[in-house]
Parts: sequence; C-alpha cells; structure tokens
Amino acid sequence: MGEGAASAREQITTIVEAMLAKRAGPGAVTAEQNLSEAGLTSLDMVNLMLAIEDEFGIEIPQRRMTPANFRSIAAIEAMVCGLALAA
Repeated sequence: MGEGAASAREQITTIVEAMLAKRAGPGAVTAEQNLSEAGLTSLDMVNLMLAIEDEFGIEIPQRRMTPANFRSIAAIEAMVCGLALAA
C-alpha cells in the first residue's frame, strides 16, 4: 500500500469515527469492520457518501453508490482509490 492509500484510509477513518462518535458508537473501527453493525444508519451512510465526495473532491457515480462500496472503511478506500485512478 502506497503513502496515498494510507492517507486515504486515515481520512476515511477520521470521517467514520467522527460520525460514530455522534451516535455514541465505538471509539475506533477497524478497516474491515461492517459500518452498519458499528452503528451507522442509512442516513449516516448518505452523509458519509457526501463527506467522502467533499473530502476527496470527487463525485461518486450513481452505479458506485452501493451498500457494498460503503460496507467498511476498506471498501470505501478501494472505491475512492479506483475513482482517483480513473480520473
């Protein structure tokens, strides 16, 4: 994993942990942890998608807005890195 990927994971983790803190969820999450099981609601997932777009200056195509792409920090990271490479 390159430096850019580690940085992306750290940024995503920061966003997710801040959202979970508002829900009194766990203080930290692992990269593979299911975010719904960690306490994020469907509305949180929409807000997460918007926060990711804003953080990385990207627009997530509708076809990529799937539960699988937002299941975990690792899944979000893979999607963001894939979109960055396609840009």
